[in-house]
Amino acid sequence: MPNPISNWITNLKARYRQSKLTTPEKTLNIFKNGVREVDEGHPQKAIKHFSEAIQRSSESAKLHHYRADAYAMDGQYENAIVDYDTAVRLNPSYPDTYLDRGNSHYQLDQLERALKDFSEAIRLKPDWGEAHANRAVIHVELGNPEESATDAETAKTLGVDTAQLEGMLQAAKNAPTSS
Repeated sequence: MPNPISNWITNLKARYRQSKLTTPEKTLNIFKNGVREVDEGHPQKAIKHFSEAIQRSSESAKLHHYRADAYAMDGQYENAIVDYDTAVRLNPSYPDTYLDRGNSHYQLDQLERALKDFSEAIRLKPDWGEAHANRAVIHVELGNPEESATDAETAKTLGVDTAQLEGMLQAAKNAPTSS
């Protein structure tokens, strides 16, 4: 059975160490807690940690991107897009943000916006198979079979699993069209 006094002393020491940290160190610890919560499958807890870190360092594209990822993981795609937009404003040359924002647009059936984001990710990182695969799916849903085939072939040459890609494309072909 755990010793209550020992636990109290351990917690007291941890609080003391935390109080001696600089603001950047505290922010980094809060960020790490958010990452841990994402890894453990707790996006709402992660969002709280990332929000606290953003309060301390609001101009960090990385913090906004991570919180956006947590929002997306929680199905809060509109909130995710707001944070991805901020991350893009703060660091417009990071291709991952465009890919992830494109995925959130896709979840909201905003296909043209998703296409634009995947295209920007590819412009920034032309050898990114995942971005080509995602854009191939969008082209299928938008009725652009030639563009889809080109992106699918590129994705395959860049190492995307062929069977998985074919499954994604087939699911897109079978998806109901938006009105």
